[in-house]
Amino acid sequence: MTSTATITRDAPSTSFRFLPRIGLEVAFARSHESGSGAVAPVDQLWPQRMRSVVRAGLSRWELPELIADAELLVTELVTNALRHGRGDVGVRLSFINGHLRIEVCDDSPEVPEPRAAASLDESGRGLFLVQAVADDWGVTNNGMTTWCSLALSPLGRTQ
Repeated sequence: MTSTATITRDAPSTSFRFLPRIGLEVAFARSHESGSGAVAPVDQLWPQRMRSVVRAGLSRWELPELIADAELLVTELVTNALRHGRGDVGVRLSFINGHLRIEVCDDSPEVPEPRAAASLDESGRGLFLVQAVADDWGVTNNGMTTWCSLALSPLGRTQ
């Protein structure tokens, strides 16, 4: 049986499903004010909401050792999607070949690339954090999905 929950706000509704040991998906509509380097005030809570979803899913799947890293990764990828992407944002967690895979997609075909942030910059380090924390990461050929993975076995993780 698939459990479904709905999160609503003033914008279109958001829903997610927990599929035991298969994964979960969340999609939400961004404000038209987010993008082009800015995140609208109404969208600034989405990274926190996605951390809560990730924490709940990993707790349900009895994978507490992945929670901190997965929360950081989803925060960075969702923030990048809100700031630089366009259209709805989707978040997917799945299990592939002994790894938790985190995917964040939007409607922008622009391929995200790490950039060199100056020491006093308040942003610009997200993909460097993803590179540092994730076991692997990349972008799909169409540029619309940025993904990263974490090994499920603590023995497979480098600390």
